[in-house]
Amino acid sequence: MSLLHLAWKYARSRSLLAMSSLAIALGVAVLFTVQSVVNGYLVEVERTLREHTGDVVVHPFPKQFENPATLDDFLDALRPLNSVAQFEPRLNWFGLIGRSGSATHADPRSPDLTGMLLIGTDDIPLGTIRLGEASSKRLACKVGDRLEAVSFRTGSSGKPTISSRDFQAGPTFTTGRWDMDMDRALVSREDLSGLTQHSLGWSEILLRGKPGVEPDELASQALEALKTAGLTGPFSGQVTTWRDAGGNFLRAVESQKGILQTVFFLVVLVAAYQLIATLTLTVSEKRRDIGVLGALGATPNRIVSFFMFLGLLVAGLGSLFGILLGYWLTNNLRTVESWLSGGEPLFTAEVYKFEEIPISVEPLSVFMLVGATLLTALLFSFLPAWRAARLPVIRAIWRR
Repeated sequence: MSLLHLAWKYARSRSLLAMSSLAIALGVAVLFTVQSVVNGYLVEVERTLREHTGDVVVHPFPKQFENPATLDDFLDALRPLNSVAQFEPRLNWFGLIGRSGSATHADPRSPDLTGMLLIGTDDIPLGTIRLGEASSKRLACKVGDRLEAVSFRTGSSGKPTISSRDFQAGPTFTTGRWDMDMDRALVSREDLSGLTQHSLGWSEILLRGKPGVEPDELASQALEALKTAGLTGPFSGQVTTWRDAGGNFLRAVESQKGILQTVFFLVVLVAAYQLIATLTLTVSEKRRDIGVLGALGATPNRIVSFFMFLGLLVAGLGSLFGILLGYWLTNNLRTVESWLSGGEPLFTAEVYKFEEIPISVEPLSVFMLVGATLLTALLFSFLPAWRAARLPVIRAIWRR
């Protein structure tokens, strides 16, 4: 009988070894699930940020309002960049949205009004407003309804005055993020310029790079092109990347990913640590078997290899079942959520920002998880294996 076959028999017959394998499986499953959810959350946050801000954003600088260059001046400076696939001028302005005819002018605090970021683009027809799917549901709005946008403009006296404009509701949009769908509305840039009397008619230019172009590289090229054209300002925020737009929120998500992975790997570590106690007990119970193996010619190195392989086998089976369990959990999160909460939604979009819990399984992360688990098990198996190899053959055989 080979040592590998004997290790398999030990693993099948010893309930403690099976329990150790189960503990490792549960730890791996939890870490796999948490890792997949956090990865998915980060992927979706990055995707929505890049869709909303492009790869690079160009802003006018403060003195631009005193002696403004035109939008065409900026576009002419940026168009020679071969790394840019798309230019998108936009005008961003805050306003209130409500049904046309509601008491908007009388009381802007009316509950019929919803504060939103109005985004003016050149892709929206004049007189049309597109709401996010979530905000459209809140306003009970459907395509073709008349809506009124309320904002402010600078009057002849230099003081801000309330201004409004009627729009027709167009098809809704969805970004995948609940908060973006709630607090953004798309209108024509020309309509928004008239509503606000914005002095420039634009507040940013979105640049989307060609495949393979890094945002930081594109930002450097754009800033250099603006400097050459004399269109740079005295502050450093004129050209930003999508990561800059993510700000502290994006950095917090990335930091949370690392913290959670570290914390939950400790769960796997504790589960794997049981191997020391379990294999030590196995060595004590199987002294006679170890003595027989020595008498039959098994060298100390082979005995060490046997017990280390036994620990590796237990950890390998645990990792396999843990990955399978984690994969099932990530594909049935709604079912698990229902079990945990008694049928009530546990992960709400208002808190977690997404209608569905995002999942992203990274093969490299799974490989590293399994590799770290097996390496830990191998290290923890060494001490019991070394003790087994040191047992004198005669004492191991005759000790009762």
